[in-house]
Amino acid sequence: MSDFKIRRRLIAVLLVFASPFAFAQDEGTALELGEAQALAITRQPLLEGLSAQARAERESAVASAQLPDPQLFGGIQDLPVTSGDAGSFTRDSDTQIQVGVMQEFPRAAKRHLRGALVEREADRLDAEHHLAERTIRRDAALAWLELWRYDQARMLTRASLREAEAQTQAVEIALKTGTATQAELLAARVEAGRLRDAVAGSEQSIEHARNLLSRWIGEAAFRPVCPDLPASPTLPPLDVVLARVRSHPHLGGLRVQIAAAETAADLAKADYAPDWRVELGYADRPAFSEMVSLQVGIDLPVFTRNRQDRGLAAALAKGEAAESAVQDALRQLESEARLNRQDSEHLAERLKNYDVELLPQAASRIEAAIAGWGAGRNGLREVLDGRRAALELQMARLELQHDAAKHVVQLHYLGAYDGVAENTHE
Repeated sequence: MSDFKIRRRLIAVLLVFASPFAFAQDEGTALELGEAQALAITRQPLLEGLSAQARAERESAVASAQLPDPQLFGGIQDLPVTSGDAGSFTRDSDTQIQVGVMQEFPRAAKRHLRGALVEREADRLDAEHHLAERTIRRDAALAWLELWRYDQARMLTRASLREAEAQTQAVEIALKTGTATQAELLAARVEAGRLRDAVAGSEQSIEHARNLLSRWIGEAAFRPVCPDLPASPTLPPLDVVLARVRSHPHLGGLRVQIAAAETAADLAKADYAPDWRVELGYADRPAFSEMVSLQVGIDLPVFTRNRQDRGLAAALAKGEAAESAVQDALRQLESEARLNRQDSEHLAERLKNYDVELLPQAASRIEAAIAGWGAGRNGLREVLDGRRAALELQMARLELQHDAAKHVVQLHYLGAYDGVAENTHE
C-alpha cells in the first residue's frame, strides 16, 4: 500500500473525530435543573415538619392568652382527734366539710403578651420554613450541577477515548508500513487504557452524584440529565443585589427574634404589676348551720431586685444579642453577594474568551494539522496533539461553566434575582 493511500485512510479515521461532541447522548426523559428544584420542595418532609411546628405554636399561642383553669378543692376542717369527741362530725361546731373553687386572674396585658410571645415563635418557624425552602432549592440545584458536570465530563472523556482508539488504529497502520515504531504503538494503547479507566471513574462519580441528588428528589435523580444549562438572567447592579439581600429569610428569622425579645421585655415589665385570685368555698357542718366563704388574694411584687429586675435585664440583653446577630448575618450575606456577583462577571468574560478565541483556534489547528498530514507536510503526531489540546480546552471550559452556574444558583439563594421571571435557575 502506497504512502498516499495510507494517509487517506488515516485522514478518514481522524475526520470522524473532528468534534468532541459528535456522539449522541443517552435517550430518555431528561431531568432539567428547574424540575429538580421543583421536585425538591414538593412533599419535602423537612418543610412539612416546619409547617406542623408553626401550626402547633399558633395553637399554643391561643391557649397561652387564656385565663388559667379554675381549681376545685375540698376537704375536712377542724375534725377532733382526741378526747371523747374524736372522730365526730357533729359534736364540735368548728368541724366542717368544705368544697370550693379558686380562680386566678392574671392581668389581661400579661395574658396577651404571653400569647404574643408564643406567636413570635410561630413567626420564627415560618421564617425558618422560608429559609429552608430556599436552601433546599439551592442544595438541590448544586447537587444537580454536580451530576451535570460529571455527565458532561464523561461525554468528553468518551470522546477522548475514541480519539485515542483512532490514534491506536493509525499507529497500527503506520507500523505495517514501517513509518511508526512498536514503542509508539504501545504508548497509544496505554493512553487508550488510561482513558478507559477515566471513563470508569466518571461513571463512578455520576453514580455518587445521583445518590446525593436523590436525598432531595428521590428516584427522579436516576433519570438522564439534561445536557443544557438554563440561560442565566442578566446580572443586576451591585446596589440592587445588596438591597435585595436585606430581604433574605435568614435575616427575617433573626428579626423575629428581635421582636420576640421586645415582647419578652414587655412581659417582664408587666410582671411588676400584681395578679389577683378569688376563692369561693362552701362548708357543711352536720349539726350546725352551713357556711360560705369568699377570699381574695393578690401578689406582692415588693422584692423585685432579684426577680422582676433580673427578668427585665435578661430580656433586654437578649434583644441586644438578636440585633447584633442581624448585623453580623447581614455582613456575611452582603459579602457573599459581592463575591458571587464579582466571580460571575469574571467567569462570563473567561467563557466568552473560550468561545470566541480559544476553541475556534483549537478547531482551526485540527483542520490545519489534518490538511498538512494529507499533504505530507507534517506527521500524525501534530493531528493527534491538536485533538487532545482541543479536548483539554473543552474540559477546562466545562469547569468554568460549572463554576459560573454555581454562582448563579448562589445568587438566587441570596435573593439577587428576586422579582425576575423564573426562566432560569429558579
